[in-house]
Amino acid sequence: MARVGARGALVTAGRAAPGAEVVLLENGREIGRGRADARGEWVILPDSPLTPGARELTLTARLPGGEPLAGEASVVLLVPGPPPAVLAEARPPAPSGASPDATPETRPAAAGPQPSAAVALLLPAPGARAPVLALQAPATARLSIDLVDYAGTSGMRFAGAAPAGALLRLYIDDAPSGEVFADAQGRWSHSPQAQPAYGRHVLRADQIGAQGQVLSRVEQPFQRDPPPAVASAEEAPTRHVVQPGHNLWRIARGTYGQGIRYTDIFAANREQIRNPHLIYPGQIFTLPQATP
Repeated sequence: MARVGARGALVTAGRAAPGAEVVLLENGREIGRGRADARGEWVILPDSPLTPGARELTLTARLPGGEPLAGEASVVLLVPGPPPAVLAEARPPAPSGASPDATPETRPAAAGPQPSAAVALLLPAPGARAPVLALQAPATARLSIDLVDYAGTSGMRFAGAAPAGALLRLYIDDAPSGEVFADAQGRWSHSPQAQPAYGRHVLRADQIGAQGQVLSRVEQPFQRDPPPAVASAEEAPTRHVVQPGHNLWRIARGTYGQGIRYTDIFAANREQIRNPHLIYPGQIFTLPQATP
C-alpha cells in the first residue's frame, strides 16, 4: 500500500518476513525504514513530504544477519503540484490619507483546471503477466493514458484512468489491440497479445457507450526500441524517447543496469532537464556511453 496525502505526506505499508528490516527507496535513495512485526506487517512514514513530480518507489528487506533482498515489484508515484497563485483583482484607489499596500496581494487561483490528485501504480516484476494495479487514483477519473511500460521480454504494458466500469477499446496505429474495463478505482491496464514492432506508434483508447458509440477518445504517441544486447552493456543506446510513466532512474536502470547512473543522463541533457524529477513524454535524451 502506498498513499499520498494532500501535502505530500507519504504512507506505505506491506508484508515481509517477521522481524525483517524494510527500507523504502525513492529513485534509489533511502527515505524511510521500518521493521516487520510478528505477523510480518510493516508501516513506513517518511519524515519529509514528497515534492511534486514522478518517482519510483522500491523496497529492500533484510533479516538479522542476512543480506538485503530487493523487492520484485515497484510503485510509480505521481505527485501533483500546488495550485498556482494569481494576482488579486484590482481594487479602487485608497481614500485620501490612507497608506497604499506595498505589494500586490496574491491568492490561489479560483478558476481554471486544478491539479489532479496523486496517482500510485503498482508495477509487477519485469516479465510477469500480472496487470498494473492502481493503489491510489483520483476519485473521478476521466479517460487518460498515463503509463507506457516496457515489461522486459514479455513486451509492453499500457495503463491509465477512466470512469469506473467503463468499456475501453484500444488501438495501436488504428489496428484493434483489445478491450478492457476500468476497475472500481477508475484504473485500467492492457498488455497486447500482438506486440507492436520496433519503431514509433500511436496508442488510441476509445470509451464505448451502451449503444456502441464513442463517448471519449485519447491518443498517445510512443516508441518501442529494441532492448540493448546484454553482451554489449558498455555500448549504451545513443538516444531515448521518454514515454509516460518514465523517470530518469528507470531509464538509467534499463540502460546501464544501475539506476544511480541517472546523474549521467541528467548531465548530458541539462539543456532539456531543469529538474531531474520532472521529465515529459516525447522528450528525446542523449544517452552517454557506459564507462567502467
